[in-house]
Parts: sequence; C-alpha cells; structure tokens
Amino acid sequence: MKNSTADELHAQADQQRREVVELGLHDAEDLVYGIMPLLVRALDLDPNHLPSLDLLSDLLMEIDACEEAIELVEKLLTLAPDNADGRKKLAALVSGEENRRRLVRAYLHQKRLQLTRNPAHR
Repeated sequence: MKNSTADELHAQADQQRREVVELGLHDAEDLVYGIMPLLVRALDLDPNHLPSLDLLSDLLMEIDACEEAIELVEKLLTLAPDNADGRKKLAALVSGEENRRRLVRAYLHQKRLQLTRNPAHR
C-alpha cells in the first residue's frame, strides 16, 4: 500500500464501505472511522480526487460531522460544478437545523440503496 495511487486507495475504501453497508453496519462509527484513513491518504496524493472527496464526505455525514462534509462537498462542486449528486448532498447538508438530520439520513439511505443494488462494483 505504500506506493498506492489515489484510485487504488479509493477503491479499497469503497469496497470496505460496500461491505459495511451490506452487513447493515453503516452506523457503527468505529467501522466508518476505520475507512477514513484510506481516503485521507488518497487526498494527500491527489487533493482533487473527486471519488475520494465524495466518499469521505459521505462517511463524515454518517458520523454527523456535517461541517467537515460541507467543506469537502463545496470543493467537489468547485471542481465539478455539474455534479448533480454533489448538489443534492450539499442541499441536505445546508438545510435548516431541524431538517438537516432528516435530509442527511434520507440522502445516505439512498446512497446505501445504490450500493446494494449496483452489482457493477462488486
């Protein structure tokens, strides 16, 4: 792993996230925290790696670190302004306090459904 690329690190993190979701353990913070270092390393190698920005922001949302997630999503949208998923994510994150938790949970639920329904990544 010492000479891994951002794509390889992201792929490893994505696979771990998929396994966590498939096992229904997405709310186990220790598992979520365990995936994050791979994405941090990927972003150290390539600060503009869109898939890592996206996945890390999802993981931050899972642990209710919304302010940090907003920063990553804003960077993602600066790099890819037409990213519809990023816009949807940002809208959930910046919604009013009373709605944010519900909208973030709904967004994450949709992402988890996509993970379990999309066999192309397996």
